[in-house]
Amino acid sequence: MGEKYKVAVASSDGKTVDSHFGHAQSFLIFEVDEESGSFEDVEERAVTAGCSGGDCGVIRGSLSCGNSPHEDASPLDAVAASLKDVDYVLVAKIGPHAIKALAQFDVTAYDIVLPIDEAINKINEFRKKINARKL
Repeated sequence: MGEKYKVAVASSDGKTVDSHFGHAQSFLIFEVDEESGSFEDVEERAVTAGCSGGDCGVIRGSLSCGNSPHEDASPLDAVAASLKDVDYVLVAKIGPHAIKALAQFDVTAYDIVLPIDEAINKINEFRKKINARKL
């Protein structure tokens, strides 16, 4: 058995990566065995959508996604914090603020629209190639 890692997926139907990071109300969490490529759905994690009212990505003051300059963290930061224990996030669309919010927790986001199994397989293949180069 190989090293295990977690992938969070934004999906409206549980079959396809098809939801925008800021609009997702939940993420499916998968645990992946790097060596075998097998994975299992271990959790559905509810979140409060990071963007609402169509203002995702709109700059107000010095912050984005509906923040006033007086707020400490954006709703996207809160979603990122709720995913801090995963290694990768797969979404249909993601903006630069959300990518930065995830990166502070060493979480890598991929903008991809595919069936979940194909998307996770691509991540695993990529991960194996990166790890092989490190050796």
